[in-house]
Amino acid sequence: MNIVFIGPPAVVINGGIKCYYRMAESLIEAGHEVTVFEQEGRRPTWFSTNVPVIGQGYLVPNPDQCFILPEDQPQLLASVKNWPQKKIVYSQNHFYGALGIGESSGYAEYGVTHILCSSKTIYDHATLRHPELKAYVIPCAIDKNVFHPMPKQKRISYIPRKRALEAIYIRDMFRFLYPEYRDWDWEIIKDKTEMETARLLGESSVFLSLSRLEGFGMTPLEAMSAGCVVAGFTGVGGREYAKPENGFWADEDDFPICLSQLKRAIDMASSGKDSETLALYHEACQKTLASYTPETFKTAVLKAWEDIIHGSN
Repeated sequence: MNIVFIGPPAVVINGGIKCYYRMAESLIEAGHEVTVFEQEGRRPTWFSTNVPVIGQGYLVPNPDQCFILPEDQPQLLASVKNWPQKKIVYSQNHFYGALGIGESSGYAEYGVTHILCSSKTIYDHATLRHPELKAYVIPCAIDKNVFHPMPKQKRISYIPRKRALEAIYIRDMFRFLYPEYRDWDWEIIKDKTEMETARLLGESSVFLSLSRLEGFGMTPLEAMSAGCVVAGFTGVGGREYAKPENGFWADEDDFPICLSQLKRAIDMASSGKDSETLALYHEACQKTLASYTPETFKTAVLKAWEDIIHGSN
């Protein structure tokens, strides 16, 4: 069976696209015939991948194919509703998933039979909202060969994409409340390649998490892997891994607590490499990351795919 991932535009930079291609790579390594459809046949340039890419004109009704579809594209789902391909949704954000349903009763109305979920949070939502579908958890993967510590600088990195106004507010209030940290740099991570992001995180001492309405939220874990002390919001989906021992977390939109937690993170990061408290923090991060490795990701992908191909549905 030929497996076709119908993906978003290659120029978009977000972790969801990367997971799409990493899943395709895992299936190719296992011997499956896999391609990714990108409307203009473009390959992402911001991370490395060798997955075959096809463009417009290659998609036709074919009963020997299987489509992997995004969760948030109702027009796409409707356009292939009556095609004979097997249809599977890869859901990486259950909040955005409501966009994909549109006015339908659910994904099953579009002929979807299975749903791949990138977190337990999404899985729980899928089993409640789409009980007709067989659901699987495919945990995200953090590659320690890419995201690893480098010589640290007095730098706070953050990605303001989902909380642009909040980022400005937090930075302004922090410099007002804690002027003693004016010598710390603030680094916006935006429109960077995977390797550029890994370098900035690797060199940063602190990562401010501005997650919002996440299905999971990979970047705080990438920051942990890169040796950052993490502070900020879980974005809901991050509650799966956020614990007091692996970050200085604040409830959603609790900005006073977020500011004080950011101060605590800086104080810990400044405590020195011989600090027992800092060592215990990094140890807790490694325990968290052990559940989100390329190996656990690939194992889950292949197990789910074996069931999809040979199961009863």
